Amino acid sequence: MSDPTSTTALLPIASGARVRAVVGALLRQHPGRAAAVATLFLAASALGIVMPACLGRIVDAVSTDAGVAPIAGWVAGAGLGAIGAAIVMLWAVRMLTGLVQDMLATLREDVFASAMRLPVSSVDDGESADLLSRVTGDVDAVAEAGGNVAPTLLSAAFAIGVSVVALTALDPLLALAGIASAPFYVLGTRAFLRRSRVVFREVRVREAARSQAVLDAVEGIETLTAFNEQEPALERVRERAEASIQMQIEGVRVTNRLFRWINGGELVGLAAILGAGFLLQSSGAITVGAVTTAALLFHRLFGPVGQLIFGLDDIQRAAIGLARLVGVIDLAPAPTAQTSEVDAAHRASAGIEVRDVTFRYPTTGRGISDVNLQVAAGTTAALVGTSGSGKSTLARVIAGHHPPTSGSVHLASRTEAPYYLSQELHHFRGTIADNLRLVAPEATDEVVLTALRAVGAEWAIEAMVREERAEGEGASADPVAPLDEGRIQQLAVARAFLADPDVVILDEATADVGLHHREAVEDAIAALR
Repeated sequence: MSDPTSTTALLPIASGARVRAVVGALLRQHPGRAAAVATLFLAASALGIVMPACLGRIVDAVSTDAGVAPIAGWVAGAGLGAIGAAIVMLWAVRMLTGLVQDMLATLREDVFASAMRLPVSSVDDGESADLLSRVTGDVDAVAEAGGNVAPTLLSAAFAIGVSVVALTALDPLLALAGIASAPFYVLGTRAFLRRSRVVFREVRVREAARSQAVLDAVEGIETLTAFNEQEPALERVRERAEASIQMQIEGVRVTNRLFRWINGGELVGLAAILGAGFLLQSSGAITVGAVTTAALLFHRLFGPVGQLIFGLDDIQRAAIGLARLVGVIDLAPAPTAQTSEVDAAHRASAGIEVRDVTFRYPTTGRGISDVNLQVAAGTTAALVGTSGSGKSTLARVIAGHHPPTSGSVHLASRTEAPYYLSQELHHFRGTIADNLRLVAPEATDEVVLTALRAVGAEWAIEAMVREERAEGEGASADPVAPLDEGRIQQLAVARAFLADPDVVILDEATADVGLHHREAVEDAIAALR
């Protein structure tokens, strides 16, 4: 049911077993807290059945004219049980929320770190919106389920378990009567899970496809306008948006069908318990109070069972989101330490050597063939060619973004990969210093200022002073003023200068800065030589 208009590959989705392994690993990091949470929820559920038991006793006391004192005692017991259950439940929810948030924080860090380690080819071969939707929408879905749904569902699960045990202890025949509702719950839940798993996964896929269409239209607006292709682009956005909406509507239909099964189970189960209770009480096997307690215990299950089954909607969404996040974690290569020492004679003999390199893009089959290139250390080389001749492809192969199909690339460098600066503009949230320290987190202010002076970004030095003043006054760490394309690219060059690489690859780094900014960026690039 994937979008037929999308021809690019999507990132992988982890299996259910792999997702369970990741969740288990996160739980094992907090064994004591997990055990405490389970104990508190069990205690709260046990206190929750005190009120139905006391109400049943009150019915028996009234029917036998036991007097005011016993009735008052059972009323007090019911009140204390309700208060105790509420207090313990509040404590349990607070502990669970803290545990879940700590687990989510670890998961978010792992996902973001993995996303940063993803091979560029993996992202370029797929849709960029797929990765974007995973680190935003899927993270939000998991956080929503963990912060709001998990306490409700865990409370419901313990309440159901304790109530079933209490009902069985009260009278096994009444418990058997309540089982009459089980087929409705089981059949409805199975049908829901079977259909919703497919529907909700497809919802996320189609939302990613819709986002990709919007990104493509926004990023390529100038080209679309130049070729008068606005209408086809809008139609593509419209088609993917409508496909996403239709799948969301199908998800609502699936949920509504589940409602009918649940309501039927509630009706049949309660009627069975009351009917069985009437027969048992008529024969003198149990009291009216016991039947009352049994009916209240079963009625008490309406909320938890409904929460548990209705929560499957959110759990399904979170499970799909979690599978997509774990897919990012599994796809990313393990972090590797950069090599710091290379034979000095080899470093002096050559800078870049490309031997018989061929590369083909998996999605189109196009690329470069049998390329040979040698750039001596300490020199600068420029590749000149027509658009589409493979200049950017070769640059990405040399940078290590795409492994060559055949041939080899040798770099005489003390770092694993050269520094790659493309024409795409990247300005990150935060201050100017934050943007530069992405490549050198331990850099002092003086080192940062030296890099800015080297690339001629005197304006950035003044802006840093204003940002520091704003931070001192309690303002946010965002830049004090928006930056134009030229200044954003100047900061990118300053990052390259601060990183101090042996090899720098500039892939049309001035293409998107405009003519009025190009001279400043070219002067900044000169500092890298």
